[in-house]
Amino acid sequence: MHIGISRPQSPPHPIPDVDAAVVARHAEQLGFESVFYGEHPIRPVAQAGHAVHRDGVPFFQDTLVALSRISAATTTIRFGGGVFLVPEHNPVQFAKELASLDHYGRGRLLVGCGVGWSRVECELLGGHWDRRWAQTEESIKIMRRLWTQDTVTYDGEFYRVPPVQLFPKPAAVPHPPILIGAGASERTFTRIADYADGWLPAFVTREAAAGAAAVVAAGRRRLDQLAVEAGRDPAALQITAIARGLSRAGAPELRARIAGLADAGADRVLISMPTVTSAQEAADALDRLAEAAF
Repeated sequence: MHIGISRPQSPPHPIPDVDAAVVARHAEQLGFESVFYGEHPIRPVAQAGHAVHRDGVPFFQDTLVALSRISAATTTIRFGGGVFLVPEHNPVQFAKELASLDHYGRGRLLVGCGVGWSRVECELLGGHWDRRWAQTEESIKIMRRLWTQDTVTYDGEFYRVPPVQLFPKPAAVPHPPILIGAGASERTFTRIADYADGWLPAFVTREAAAGAAAVVAAGRRRLDQLAVEAGRDPAALQITAIARGLSRAGAPELRARIAGLADAGADRVLISMPTVTSAQEAADALDRLAEAAF
């Protein structure tokens, strides 16, 4: 069982300076296995006629920039997108960026893939909201080919790629793990068995976290079945569970939740950090989490 952290969020006013490199370096020193940062390039003011601009909505650092800083500032901790919003990226350019990150990070990248919640954001950045998962599937398949083949072509619904080559390849062989960030639906599990390397479910409240072990256990059983049917090794499909709402839990509760998720079949648990406004607050939060978790 690996224990990592899910990135600190920042309140919108004022914009704080919480450097991902500083956070990750401290997490590495404390013994955390990984650190994940989410992705939201913009924040819509309104969505489908409903205002979403509110003080409680956090800002995010640019995820690729944050992970680049982490890669340069650390040596052992793994880093990932939790999750990258795949329809908002051109797959060829995204494959190049991620391959470069993994190349210079010496194989430490984890690629969490999702589609987000905002139609406004998705469509503004080139996504097809009503077909966002189909678009994501195409993107991931293109990226996997670019990472593992010398010359790649692709002709699909959303993308057409003439013969091209991409270098450098990722350091990870055959490529960085691709984790699907979505709920416990049958379609999620079939996607993972078809073209991904694991599942990245998020349990967003204490109440959801309380039942997370049962959800993970059921997901583990279904992934194992689908892997066998697809001729894949079930052990190759990893589960990384994001446990939000536990950042201020006491040591007994936090350790019990982590143990429960491990027993259920999770390979990694990410503890979501609380909102912080300074590097010192981030360090203090990490110290508390490490003391409680280890």
